[in-house]
Amino acid sequence: MNSLLLSLARPFSLVAAWIGRRALRGALGTGSVLDLRLDGNVGDPLLLLSHLEFAAGRPGVRGVLLQVAGMGWGWATLQEWRAGIQRIREKGVSVVVYAESPGNAALYLSSVADKVIVPPMGEVSLLGVGGQLRFFGPALERLGLEFDVVSAGAYKSMGESFTRRVASPQNREATQLLVEELQAELMSALSLGRGVSESQLEAAMAKGALSPDEALAAGLIDRVAYESEIDEFLKELLGKECARVDLGQLTKPLSLLRRAERHSRGLPQIAVLHLRGNITMGVEPGGRQRIAPPEVIPALRALREDPMVQAVVLAVNSPGGSVLASDLIWKEVQLLDQAKPVVAYFGDVSASGGYYISAPARAIYACPGTITGSIGVVGGKLVTGAATAKLGIYSEAVGGGPMLGMYSSEEPFDPSQRARFRARLQMAYKGFVERVAEGRKRTVEEIEPMAQGRVWAGASALEGGLVDGLGGLTQALDKARELSKLHGPWSRKDLVVRPPARFWAQFLPGGLLSLLAPQLKVLEPWLSLPPAAEMLLQSPGVALAVMPVEVDLN
Repeated sequence: MNSLLLSLARPFSLVAAWIGRRALRGALGTGSVLDLRLDGNVGDPLLLLSHLEFAAGRPGVRGVLLQVAGMGWGWATLQEWRAGIQRIREKGVSVVVYAESPGNAALYLSSVADKVIVPPMGEVSLLGVGGQLRFFGPALERLGLEFDVVSAGAYKSMGESFTRRVASPQNREATQLLVEELQAELMSALSLGRGVSESQLEAAMAKGALSPDEALAAGLIDRVAYESEIDEFLKELLGKECARVDLGQLTKPLSLLRRAERHSRGLPQIAVLHLRGNITMGVEPGGRQRIAPPEVIPALRALREDPMVQAVVLAVNSPGGSVLASDLIWKEVQLLDQAKPVVAYFGDVSASGGYYISAPARAIYACPGTITGSIGVVGGKLVTGAATAKLGIYSEAVGGGPMLGMYSSEEPFDPSQRARFRARLQMAYKGFVERVAEGRKRTVEEIEPMAQGRVWAGASALEGGLVDGLGGLTQALDKARELSKLHGPWSRKDLVVRPPARFWAQFLPGGLLSLLAPQLKVLEPWLSLPPAAEMLLQSPGVALAVMPVEVDLN
């Protein structure tokens, strides 16, 4: 049946490929420069990079202009893009970055570009990697609120933000090591990319925010100019008049052409399944990306049954979430790997539940800046009884068994409830470690020192045996090709699992939400909590495999 469908689809694929090539040929004349704005609205960065590299390899493309704004990307995504920029330059295509106020992330990304431009009144902020650990314990206590949190793993510190006033020694130790590794990566990359010594970088960092002229003198950028002057600069750089082409307008023809070429040529495929967001059994607030069994499991089963797919790369970017959801997906990944090779690629954050679902993979790749590990379990509830009593609101339990109020928000766990809940979390933790040990083909005793909820950067994870290599999606695809014994031509098939659209959203005008977005963005800091806190509030009493800390590079 599958072969019949493929044979019927092939003529249509040939026509679609011809249409796609014609559309691109008309848009990309001789001397084209692909113009792309990188901000928080680009969608999936890995898919966008794939489109950019494909377009940059088309005849007539001479350059790429990246207009870098507040991307909000993590380390691994930035490292993927740096590698992608280097591959584009190796094709003989020049890459220019224009950044109005570059910070750590923009400087890190642009350090491998041919030229970096900043406007005269911009600000260059090379401040280094760091952040604040914030604790709400005393504030919640004053309000009569209490987070009753139980952890399995000495370094599983998610609950500390809500119960303490300072970090535990384990939390401080793990976070400090993580920050030091990321800082070393930033300094090394800037030094190599810009040809500036680390002592010079430290001197620039000691000044805080730099003016464009100071950044130019420090070797961090190449030119001070306005956006309106870029065309003249490109002409000067490339030696001829060039036409800027908005890559965003080419996304559809690029997707059409790539998909059509894949089907028309009938090549064996390596599928890349993009999994992003919290791991959850149900709905994510605000329609955010999620990794949920009802959507992911059918995709995994379809890949297992697809005769064209010879191997699968799981591109995982997740801080974790529900242990149950992680375990259900873990089983399907295990079954998929028994049918065809599975390789995991870890993005910015692939920790806790994100690691759990990847454990059966035959090989795991991470970038040096990937945040991973956090093999531990946590759970609890927000206790509101004292707070509501101050408002004159009381409740009274009626009937039921002795554990009726175990997950009630009225009171903390009593000793017997706490013992039972702790035992449940320990059981989940034991299962988590056993699944990791099985996947890594090591003993539980060998995995345990890397577990306990501790968070690692990619290089440390490699040293401890949690990953098999440092590299990006390209390296993961190469490994999948090797494991599937594909020696001839093959094609890449990208799949993104998205939650179904909410019923009411189907009837809204397409532009309405985009018009409201700026207003909603202003309220976001006041309406949102860290993902770990949201999951704990939404899932009282649920065992969670979720990363406790967030590292902001920007």
